[in-house]
Amino acid sequence: MCGIVFAASDRPVEAFVRAAHARQIYRGPDSGSVSSEVLGSTFVSMAHERLAILDLSERGAQPMASASARSVIIFNGEIYNYRELAKRHGLAPLRSGTDTEVAVELIERLGIEAASREFNGMWAIAVLDRQRGRVYLSRDRLGKKPIYHVAIPGGVAIASEMHSLLLHPDVEAQPDLTVAARFLSRSLMDIDERSWVSGILSLPAACVAEIDLARPAAGLQQVRSYWAPRLDPDSVDRRPRQEQFAELRELVRDSVALRMHADVPVGIALSGGLDSSIMAALANRVGGPSDELRLLSATSPGHVGDESAHARAMAEHLGRKTHEFSIAADSGEALFNWIRICTQHNDGPVASFSNVLFYKLMECAKSMGLTVVLTGQGADEAFCGYKRYPILEVKRRLASGRLASAVGLGAQLLRHGTVLDGFKLPEARRYLGRANAVKLGPSVALGPNDLGHFENMAEYQWRDISSLSVPYLCHYEDRMSMAWSCEVRSPFLDYRVIEAGLRMPVDFKLAEGWTKAPLRQAFADVLPHDITWRRDKKGFTSPQDDWLRKELRPYVMEALDRPDAEVYRLGLVDRSSYVSCYEQYCRAPEKFWFREFFAPFAVELWLQALQRRQLNPIPPA
Repeated sequence: MCGIVFAASDRPVEAFVRAAHARQIYRGPDSGSVSSEVLGSTFVSMAHERLAILDLSERGAQPMASASARSVIIFNGEIYNYRELAKRHGLAPLRSGTDTEVAVELIERLGIEAASREFNGMWAIAVLDRQRGRVYLSRDRLGKKPIYHVAIPGGVAIASEMHSLLLHPDVEAQPDLTVAARFLSRSLMDIDERSWVSGILSLPAACVAEIDLARPAAGLQQVRSYWAPRLDPDSVDRRPRQEQFAELRELVRDSVALRMHADVPVGIALSGGLDSSIMAALANRVGGPSDELRLLSATSPGHVGDESAHARAMAEHLGRKTHEFSIAADSGEALFNWIRICTQHNDGPVASFSNVLFYKLMECAKSMGLTVVLTGQGADEAFCGYKRYPILEVKRRLASGRLASAVGLGAQLLRHGTVLDGFKLPEARRYLGRANAVKLGPSVALGPNDLGHFENMAEYQWRDISSLSVPYLCHYEDRMSMAWSCEVRSPFLDYRVIEAGLRMPVDFKLAEGWTKAPLRQAFADVLPHDITWRRDKKGFTSPQDDWLRKELRPYVMEALDRPDAEVYRLGLVDRSSYVSCYEQYCRAPEKFWFREFFAPFAVELWLQALQRRQLNPIPPA
């Protein structure tokens, strides 16, 4: 887990690269360097910020040249199967114990596209091929690691973080109003290559691209996908349920084992939910009882959604202890400062207190001496864990005339209570085609709301994985973890696990009305019964409604009761509607969705920082 910066132009670029490198140094504080050269008439400069995870010696420093010196790589992420790849392709002798060396040698031998298909991991890679005069880019299948790019005079610049590119004097800091509109209207973020700043784009997930150094001003060329799961009817797995669940068990076990490998301490973010408990149980088996498995959990004392009892139960089941921390704030000022700090790091507005909570979780991990933390991201999307999945499946069956099937699934859901518990109609508004309570401004042109429409469950899941859910979750996990120089690994986002979940019949994934039925059944023997068959789904929670209505109220009104607020000036939000609805929300929060009021507040804070170019991260306290 690191940071990268690259620029190529017909004029010098090293000064910019050094500035961008310094800006995101927290991504890799262990070491870093800048390399510059001139190829033909093109100036090329590349920088790397290293967070040392494998082979902590100087042998792992980047930029790293291949054995032939033809290729030079800068690499952010981890290739988990690098040892298997080195053995399979006969990459010996190797000079280091790093995945970086394996990656650069394989790319030089196989080409960027073929090598990317062999990698299992998360990555953002730029490789300079001196012989061919080209730069090859690759991003991992699920977009865990970011690559932003922008046109500069005579060339192109690339960085791990969007804000780093704003250090170039010719890159304008203008907000992309389309991105803002999608965020405010439907809470969507990172659904395509557009960023929060107009003109700055991201390389799509599962894609490779090239830069011709003879024509650097042409930017990224030959952008193409190297992977996509099959979603056609013939891809549905027809094998018996238990056979598929046995395969799933082995896939998840192997995914966790791969992600436990590191030369630094590794921890598990344990919420007490199904996904994190499975990870903890499998990691416990990988290390054995004598190994120091470090568990950390967030608590919300006195809050109805506090998960600490479940986390403690799982830790006791493993014979371990979990390190608990609370995000209880002693004042509105403290909450506001957390939001402000996270906004500085997030490459856009924070979407909810989940971002803030994850930032504090990573602070806790850092205080425990952890450099790597495993999280359960991806399991809900791959195995139908969210409450909307079964509800929308009932709706789909009714629409297609399958009345008996719809009634049967509905009855199972009611019997187990897996959906209605904690279900909030205001939160489901965007999936039901209803408009926000807060009136949005004229700059927010809303098209048809099809978030609740789909032809089959696998296609709907893939839409969440590739666009509507996972990219945003990966976005804030990357930024909040990197703020504390920590690496986040997600076993359920192993592409093999994703493919297994997508090809399972929907009746397996919602068997007998249970969400995530395959995970419950496949791992029932390693979990406490009460966690395996939990009806509710919370994860790490916070009393965000109370905070927004009470402690943060003065800060909300200070930002949004002014006629000259940026969200009003740009036509994104209607002022009278916001202020009126916010007052109603403060009196009766159950009638509204938290994000309808938090989103304009968060966007306003980010726009103010953007306007002032005050986007340099605030150092952690």
